[in-house]
Amino acid sequence: MNHRHSTHRWPLIVPWLALAAGAAQAIALLVSTAEAEPATAKTDCYISTGDNDWAGELLPIDSKASIEASFELLARLGVRRVYWRGLQDATWNEVAQVREENCRYASWWRWYRHYYAEMDPDRTAAAAAKRQGMEFWGVGTLADWGSAADTPCYGIPNDAESVMRLKHPEWVPVDRSGLLKQAGPIEFAYPEARKALVDLHLKYARRDGYDGIIFLTYVENFGMRFQDEFGFNEPIVREFKRRTGVDLRTQPFTRAASRHDWYALRGEYLTLYLRELKQRLRGQGKQLGIFINPQEPYFTQPWPELMLTAGHIYCDLETWVRDGVVDQMVVYGSCQPAIQDRAVDNCLWLTRATPCKVSPLAQGPFDARWKRYRDAGVSIVMSIGPEEAYLDRNMIPEQPLAALRSEDPLLRMRVLAEIIYGQLKPTPAQVIRLLRDQNVIIRRLALMALGKLKDPASIPAIEQGLEDRENCVRCAAARALGDNNRPESTAKMLVAVDRFGAHPLVETVLSALPQIRPLPRAELATAASTHANPLVRSTAMRALVEMPDKTLLKVFTAGLHDADRFVRFAAAEGLGNLGPSVEAVRVLLGALRHEDPVVSDRAATSLAVIITQHQSEIDPLRSAVAAELRNLYGRLGDGCRRADAEWGYRPVGDALLKLGPEGEQILKAFLAQTHDRRLALQAWKSLYIRHDSQAFSEITEKENEEAFRHLPTFLRHRDAL
Repeated sequence: MNHRHSTHRWPLIVPWLALAAGAAQAIALLVSTAEAEPATAKTDCYISTGDNDWAGELLPIDSKASIEASFELLARLGVRRVYWRGLQDATWNEVAQVREENCRYASWWRWYRHYYAEMDPDRTAAAAAKRQGMEFWGVGTLADWGSAADTPCYGIPNDAESVMRLKHPEWVPVDRSGLLKQAGPIEFAYPEARKALVDLHLKYARRDGYDGIIFLTYVENFGMRFQDEFGFNEPIVREFKRRTGVDLRTQPFTRAASRHDWYALRGEYLTLYLRELKQRLRGQGKQLGIFINPQEPYFTQPWPELMLTAGHIYCDLETWVRDGVVDQMVVYGSCQPAIQDRAVDNCLWLTRATPCKVSPLAQGPFDARWKRYRDAGVSIVMSIGPEEAYLDRNMIPEQPLAALRSEDPLLRMRVLAEIIYGQLKPTPAQVIRLLRDQNVIIRRLALMALGKLKDPASIPAIEQGLEDRENCVRCAAARALGDNNRPESTAKMLVAVDRFGAHPLVETVLSALPQIRPLPRAELATAASTHANPLVRSTAMRALVEMPDKTLLKVFTAGLHDADRFVRFAAAEGLGNLGPSVEAVRVLLGALRHEDPVVSDRAATSLAVIITQHQSEIDPLRSAVAAELRNLYGRLGDGCRRADAEWGYRPVGDALLKLGPEGEQILKAFLAQTHDRRLALQAWKSLYIRHDSQAFSEITEKENEEAFRHLPTFLRHRDAL
C-alpha cells in the first residue's frame, strides 16, 4: 500500500458512512420533488482559463470576439452558469513575482500580462455571460500562491511566488523542524493572512462582476515529499499544545492528541477564513462555493493524482452547510465513476433541506450515469477541452453534410465536429468556404477539419489561416498543419510567429513543427541562427531540441552565445539531446562557466542526461565533468550574488548525483565542511531532500527523520533552527 494512504483514510469512516446511509433517501426526495414539478435539465460549465490560454487547442477565450462566440455556443448548449478561472488569474496577476530565469513560463507571463492589460478578459467574459442570461462565477485558488525558487514543477526555478509569501515568510507553512517550507499555501492560522486573502478576492469579485466565487483546493507543484510534511507553524503548535499538552514539533501523536486532531485544528482556521470571506461576500449579494475532493471529501483536493498538495486540512462540510458558509459544492472528477457518484450522493444528503447546492464535474455531461441527477434537478458542470468536444458531448443531433450550408451556426459547427472525429467525409471545397465565416469558432473548426481530411490541395488554405485577424484562429491553423502540411509550412508558421508572437501561437507551432516531413532541421537551424526576431530564434531552437541530430552540434554551440536568454537555454538543452557525443560534452563543460546562470545550470542538466547513458566514449570525460560540476556548485555558497543563488544548487546537485558515488562524495564533502554554511545546507538538501521536476519524490516519515540526522553540524541542535 502506498504510504500516503496509511494515515489519512480512517478519519472519514464514521461521518461519511453516516451520510451514505441517507444518500438514497436524499435522491428519492429530490426525485419526488422533480415529479411534482418537472425540472428542466441544468448544465453549467467550468472554464480553466489559464489552460485555455496556454495553448491554442481549447475553447477560445483570448479576445472579445472569441469570448463572445464561445459564450454564445455555451448558451446554445443550455449552460446557465459559467465557472471562470479568471479570478485565480487576476489575483495572481496582481501578487505574483515572476522569475525571468524560468524562460518558458516567463515568456507566458509577459504575454499574459499584456493580454490582461489590453483585453481585460474577465470583465469581457462577465459582460458576455450577462448578455446570454448566464450566472458568472469566479474560480479562485484556496492555497496555490507560488513557491520558493528551488521548488520543482515542470522545470526550475519555480516560475513565480506571491509577494504575500515573500513579504511575510512567517505565513508560509513549515515542517516540524521549521527549516523546510511548503510550496504553495498561505497558512490560515494568521488573522492578517486571512484578511489579506479576503481583501484580494473581494477586490476582484466586485470589480469583475462575479455572482459568486468558488475555490479549487489543490496546489500545483511537486514540493511535498510525504503527506504530513507541513503545517507546524507557531500558532498551530501553540494552540495544539494548549488543548492537548502535546508539542507537535517534538512529541509524537497520541490517541488524545492525534493526527486527526491536528487536521481538524488546521480545518478550524480554514473555516474561519471562509466565514470571514462569506460575511464580506454576503454584503455584496455574492455566493461562495468549494470544489470537493471525491475520494476524500473531508480534505482538500489532490494533485495531480493522490497527493493532497495543500496539506492535510480538514474540510468541515457539516459546519459549512449548517451555518450557511458555503452555497455551492462542485464534486470534482478525475476518479472512478462510482467514487464520484458516492461523493455526490452523500453531499446531496448532507445538504438536504438547505440552500446549499451540489453539482458533479463531468467531461460527458449527458452521459447516462447523470440522468438520475438531471431528473432530480441537479445541475451538471461540464469540463471539456476543445470546442469540437463540446459539440460532440452534448445533445445536438448528428447532422448531414448539407448542414454545412445551414443558416444556424450551431448546426454548421456540429457537422464540422463530425468531420474532425472522422464521422463524415466531405470534399475540401465544402469546408474551405467556411474559412470566411464570421463566427470565430466555425473558422477554427473548419481549419481543424481540413487538417483531419489530409488533402494536400487544402494545405495553402490552412496556411492562409495563419494570417487570420484572430489569434485563436491562427492557433487552429497551426494545429491543423500538424495533421496536414508540406515542407513550405515551416516558413509560413515562422512568419506567423514573427508577425504576431502570441504565446499560445508559439506553443501550438512548436507542437506542429516536429510533424512535418522531412523534418525541417536545415530551415529551423537557419532561423535559429540568423533571424532578427528573438522569438523566432527561440521558437526554432526549441523545435530543434525535439528533433535532435548530431549535425545540429554547431547550431546549438553557437546558440549558447545568442543575445536572447531563451535561445541560449534551448541550445544548452539541445546539446544534451545529441546522445553520447564527446564534442557535445566538451561544449557543455565550457558552458558550465557561462556568465548566464540559466545556461550554466541547464548545461549541468544536459551533461547529466548524457552521462547517464553510460557510453564508453564518454567515460574518459567523467572526471572532467565531476571537477567542473564541483567548481560550479562551490560558487553557490555564502555571499553568492548569482541570479540562481536560491535554486542553482538543484540542477547542479542533481547532475552530481547522476555521476553516482563520485558525485555523492563531492556533495558529502560540501556538507561536511564548516566554513560555508549556505553551501553545507544546500549540499544536505541535494543529498537528502531530493526533488524531481516531473514527479513527487516520495519518502516515508521515518526516511525523513533519518535525513534530518545528517543535517550540517551548525544545524544539529534544535536551538540553531
